[in-house]
Amino acid sequence: MKEEGIRGMRLPETYTELRKQTLEQEGMKYPGKALVAMELEPGYERAKNRMLPYIQAINEAHLIMLMEQGIVDENSGNVILKALGELDQEFYKNTVYDGRYEDLYFYMESKLIEATDGIAGNLHLARSRNDMCVTWSHMAVRDGLLQAMEQFLYLKNAIVLFAEEHKDTLYVIHTHTQHAQPGLLGHYFLGAADMLERDFKRLCRAYDAVNQSPMGAAAVTTTGFPVSRERVAELAGFSGMIENAYDAIGNSDYLTQTASALGLCALDMGRIVTDLLLWATQEMNMIHVADGYISISSIMPQKRNPIALEHLRSSLSVLKGMADTVLTGFLKSPYGDISDYEDIEDSVFGCLELFQKNVQLFRAVISTLEVNKELLESRAYESFSVVTDIADQMYRSYKIPFRKAHSFVSFLVKKAGTMDYNLKNISEEFFSSAYHEFFGEPFAFDFTPISQCINPWHFVKCREVRGGTGDKAMKSMIDRAKKEVEANLLWIQEHKKQLREAAETRKQVIQKKLDKF
Repeated sequence: MKEEGIRGMRLPETYTELRKQTLEQEGMKYPGKALVAMELEPGYERAKNRMLPYIQAINEAHLIMLMEQGIVDENSGNVILKALGELDQEFYKNTVYDGRYEDLYFYMESKLIEATDGIAGNLHLARSRNDMCVTWSHMAVRDGLLQAMEQFLYLKNAIVLFAEEHKDTLYVIHTHTQHAQPGLLGHYFLGAADMLERDFKRLCRAYDAVNQSPMGAAAVTTTGFPVSRERVAELAGFSGMIENAYDAIGNSDYLTQTASALGLCALDMGRIVTDLLLWATQEMNMIHVADGYISISSIMPQKRNPIALEHLRSSLSVLKGMADTVLTGFLKSPYGDISDYEDIEDSVFGCLELFQKNVQLFRAVISTLEVNKELLESRAYESFSVVTDIADQMYRSYKIPFRKAHSFVSFLVKKAGTMDYNLKNISEEFFSSAYHEFFGEPFAFDFTPISQCINPWHFVKCREVRGGTGDKAMKSMIDRAKKEVEANLLWIQEHKKQLREAAETRKQVIQKKLDKF
């Protein structure tokens, strides 16, 4: 083939020629230009922008442990501690990958060694990039997840408060897109709050998986030095450690569990958003999205487009897709030390960032939402959504078997429909006529129990079974939901405190050692 290729490059005709050409273009030694563009340069950027605080924390925790265990003597250790304290993170943030060092860690190590006349080379005793890198990853995901959980809790609290505000907002529940029964809007949102509570618990379990230290696993089998893995875990703010060294290096479930939990949150939030978008249509006209979250039309003056909800709908789908990307990325990956996780974890951080943006927008929309209460109540009176109670009452008061009563009420509704009647037209005369027509005998009972059932408010207020729409049942659920928010807030505060105390402990130990130096 003699024709010219891309940008005038002649296509090679043999593999030998291809190999020679590639080596000339890519370079004869590490790193190849394609590898730099694909991974090394982006990886360097990710590390300097995301991992610097965690590299510093692990350097401090590991060195303190080495000194306490007598692996590094006090004098040498203090020299390294002093150099670590003088490390300028802003300097490294302003660097770029130039190929002299494989990654940011090696560059930082070289600077420490240079600043300590070689002593800092001992900082790498009893550890490997294998356990260090995955530990930094755990710490970065841990912080991101904790921030995301806090924002998610604020959303749940907003939904609980919205539910309480509308604990007496009557509306018609739809099932299969059709009128079902009268309900309370607050009851719907208390259900949504329970759904988000289960999501929060899944996030807690993901956090527990993330908050385990891999440090001390070294390359993959631990080390011959008498290290204390427990001490490093404590100093780095972990609740525990991944005991098996192979698993500490090879597991990926701290990433997949986090992604799974975030993905399920997105799915659940998306279901609520879908309902809200339907309720915001002019045909439904149930809710009014605040002006700050709608857009106008460039041509149609009447338009109020609920774009915040539309963006939530699409963005939550993207978030779910990103979460699934993490799971797919690890599908059939080997169980061991692999570079795959470095690429895949980027999607986890993307999930965490997008998750927080969605949650913050969703909270803002819910916190400013208005409800057309009068219209919703009037629709409840104009529908036949209460007729389940009529069938129930016919059994309770007249001992008519439920299935027969159910069939009669179905007949009653159809008959009313042919006459263009609604609930307000169900008089004793109309009911008696339908009863006689259906059963073939006169209605010989007191109509009072039926007349009570025709009131949608009676329908919702009589349901005092746990989880129902009665006043006591609603109060119980509201109280529980608020207590859950308080308990979850305490959980977040305690875990934040654990991280602060670990950082403070490192600082105090270092200062105490340097004071004696």
